Amino acid sequence: MKIDLHCHTLKTKKGDNKGRNVTPEMFKTKIELADVKVVAITNHNCFDIFQYSVLRDKVKDICQVWPGIEIDVQSTDSKNRFHLIIVSNPDDVEVFNNHVKHLFDGKDIDNCIYTLEEICGEFKDSDSIYVPHFHNKIPAISEDDRSKLISLVGDKARVFIEPRDHRTLGVLANNNFNVMIGSDVKDWTKYEDCTFAELRLPIGSFSEFLLLSKRDSSVVKTLLGNKTPLTMTGKPHPSVNIKLSIYPDVNIIFGQKGTGKTEILKSLYEEMLKSGKNCKKYFASERSEDFSSFLSIKGIDADLEKVQVDSCEKEFESIKSWTDCNPTAFSGYVSWIDTRGNSNNKSRMKITEAVHEVFSKDKFYDIHKKDKKNISEAIDKIESIALEHYIPFEDTVHLLKLLSHLQEMINEKRKLDVIEEEAIRLTNKSIDLIKTLADRNSDTVSRPSSTGLISFAECRLRLYKSVKKILDSMSKPEYNERSLIGTLEDKGNIYINNKYRMYCNESKTDEFPDYSIRKLKQIQELLKTIADNVFTENIALEIDKLNELCNSNNVLSLKPFLGVSKQVITEDGAVYSPSNGEKGILLLQQALKEDADAYFLDEPELGMGNSYIDTDIRPLISNLGKQRKFVVVATHNANIAVRTLPYLSIFRVHENGEYKTYVGNPFDDKLINVSNDTDVRSWTEESLHSLEGSKEAFYERRDIYESKDN
Repeated sequence: MKIDLHCHTLKTKKGDNKGRNVTPEMFKTKIELADVKVVAITNHNCFDIFQYSVLRDKVKDICQVWPGIEIDVQSTDSKNRFHLIIVSNPDDVEVFNNHVKHLFDGKDIDNCIYTLEEICGEFKDSDSIYVPHFHNKIPAISEDDRSKLISLVGDKARVFIEPRDHRTLGVLANNNFNVMIGSDVKDWTKYEDCTFAELRLPIGSFSEFLLLSKRDSSVVKTLLGNKTPLTMTGKPHPSVNIKLSIYPDVNIIFGQKGTGKTEILKSLYEEMLKSGKNCKKYFASERSEDFSSFLSIKGIDADLEKVQVDSCEKEFESIKSWTDCNPTAFSGYVSWIDTRGNSNNKSRMKITEAVHEVFSKDKFYDIHKKDKKNISEAIDKIESIALEHYIPFEDTVHLLKLLSHLQEMINEKRKLDVIEEEAIRLTNKSIDLIKTLADRNSDTVSRPSSTGLISFAECRLRLYKSVKKILDSMSKPEYNERSLIGTLEDKGNIYINNKYRMYCNESKTDEFPDYSIRKLKQIQELLKTIADNVFTENIALEIDKLNELCNSNNVLSLKPFLGVSKQVITEDGAVYSPSNGEKGILLLQQALKEDADAYFLDEPELGMGNSYIDTDIRPLISNLGKQRKFVVVATHNANIAVRTLPYLSIFRVHENGEYKTYVGNPFDDKLINVSNDTDVRSWTEESLHSLEGSKEAFYERRDIYESKDN
């Protein structure tokens, strides 16, 4: 839940921005937009109890409002000053208001400044927490004054520190610091864009928040109970079974190398998978193999629709069944002339001199044919629609009646076309039959019914059209289908590109896993040869070669000629070869962004920069936890193991020849031996030692981080 313990609602000092003034209506609107569940009103040297009450009541159903104040404090060395926020229990708002009045009534708010002793003395009996600016949040408290503040308050759990940004907050949170960050809003029109703290365990009151900061075990247990865990078995070794409660949130496995963390993760993954849940996994050691399979085209359908190409099955079948239609030999005419006087009876049969009637298609012939098909398909589609949902019943009847009438008229036209075509065909067949009978009964040869040139040309043109359509389809442009897989620093968005293209000179063997690219090339070349020589004498030989090649390679359509490949590309379409570390980044992003019930990650930090892990990967892991997804991570990275604030931490250690497993969480700072509940360790100390490399190493790195910020 989002929490804002440093929020201004009034311009109280001369240097304050006017944008800090907020109306109750805007306050409610912006609180809802930002989805803040707890907000503390902390104006400079001022607490307006009337405004507090109005704003509290305005958002009482969506957000808790706590009373607070930001005070100018004199440093112990008297040379500097810092800001200290005090937030009080809203149940004691009247008491808090009296303390503020005692300090500031009649004082110059712009120049008023107090010592820590004066402030803590005033609020010593109040139920409050204290949050000074720290480190790069100017003006900041010194280490000496922070120690003094803790001493004066008398309860370390009530003292927080507020850095300027999340990066510093993360460094500090990795140690035993109570850290808080607030909006410090300067312009309410942009409130939802401010920086907020987030509590991993949702709290219902100020008292619950304070108990959580004290790491009260009963409160932690109650809040953890809001999410029901699954009892599962972790196996660091096939012979070892460890009962674990895995939460629908972030679960971390950490500890010494070689203690079976990866094996535990794998066993949990397999058990979760067997339970029927949708699981995603990322194992850093398997990233190269996984990325290779990611680029595999196995299982991708070579869909010709991708390149908008017809399968040309009819054309391939037409070529396969094609037979030549030769022109009438000149010798037929010679025989007709030489024998025309051999039979007086036949010479009286003028029909033996007749020639074929040529069927000339009417200009509407093809239109009628196409319209008949279209109207039939249209009626089928319309009848499949529940028309009563859209138009009255009588309109439905009228529409279907009109369509039926249109279909009848089109069919009538089409019938006349067919009758005419068939009549000419039967007439020509009758002429040929009479001539055959007359020739058989006389020593003559009838006049050839046709030169055969039209039939010859039509036959060759049909062949050419079939071949040409196939070749034209092969030359269609490629189709690229990209999908985002992740983002790489300095390179932007990275995509997997599915490339679909018809066979061409640039095609590669891998694009056609089920066919020989050499055979496809031979078929293509034969098709080109046929197209170029369609009217030559020996074209039938080329047809035979083509049919034999197609039959032996099971090529019945253009589908075998569609190649599929995958490439990694950048935003501008350039092919890119990611490094091994970049492959891991992309695979991890992909795994975390896909929807699943559970996610299992093994050393996700391997080969990745710590800054990238913290700014990109850690938020993804935390967000999955908020969505009540099971997230189990085996890691050596402190940002992942600590800053995700896991519901469950599984700590593995090997000491004195014995393997031990501890479970716990950062909220009560305990890790308990699963085999001996009296063996308890500090979560903070073990995380510092195992993940930071010791407390001294943490402070050394913290000093480096801080020096870079100054």
